[in-house]
Amino acid sequence: MRYSDELLDEIRSRNDIIDVISQYVTLKRSGRNYFGLCPFHNEKSPSFSVSPDKQIFHCFGCGVGGNVFHFIQKIENVSFVESVQMLADRAGIKLPTLTNYEDEKVAKLKAKVYDVNKFTAEFYHKNLYRPESKQGQEYIKKRKLDNNTLKSFMIGYSGQFDELYRALRKEGFEDEEILASGLVNKSEKGMYIDRYRNRIMFPIQDVRNRVIAFGGRVLDDSKPKYINSPENIVYSKGRNLFGLNVAKKFNPRSHEKVTYC
Repeated sequence: MRYSDELLDEIRSRNDIIDVISQYVTLKRSGRNYFGLCPFHNEKSPSFSVSPDKQIFHCFGCGVGGNVFHFIQKIENVSFVESVQMLADRAGIKLPTLTNYEDEKVAKLKAKVYDVNKFTAEFYHKNLYRPESKQGQEYIKKRKLDNNTLKSFMIGYSGQFDELYRALRKEGFEDEEILASGLVNKSEKGMYIDRYRNRIMFPIQDVRNRVIAFGGRVLDDSKPKYINSPENIVYSKGRNLFGLNVAKKFNPRSHEKVTYC
């Protein structure tokens, strides 16, 4: 989708580049500009410059530069359109809806898959604490994972056969949405079977804290040890890393917790 130049200018003007970049980099003023350690390459002396007058950034070490959209695009590893959406959300600007029917259909399906994943992460997490999940609980004790870790990473436990599928249908999700998530498979006989059964579950979230995929580990030595979500409408393996959404809430350079847009 293409946004108008007027809309992009408004979003850019309402996202001061110093404020945005300061959420990721510790900046100090020097003359008219601000400087900090570049987040895109390792360095000991600050060569990363941000100009409040021009609303641009530039690193004299690695050469990367651009405006606030380019910074978010690179630091968050997202597309330009996604960077626009993130900054629009940050500024409280409502973006126009899609006009192309096919694009709108895909967008609606993606939104539903995010909802399916969110429900599933909560379902698995709650399932871990049920009396019927003693196998999973024993494994957690064996690995010495405390309750804070379980909650921070939304670790859970998958049940048997089609428990998730039935829960999703009861919640009102359609088969198309469930299958698009990759959480359920449809057999040749038309039966719906959960992809993950009797496994410790690790939800994978993007930098916007949306659940996009899952990893499941067996409790014994059977194979395969791990099963991961297939690439789908909301998940691309090469662009996402487990736990990054948690890790990025902590800035190792300042030792302070930071909030991201």
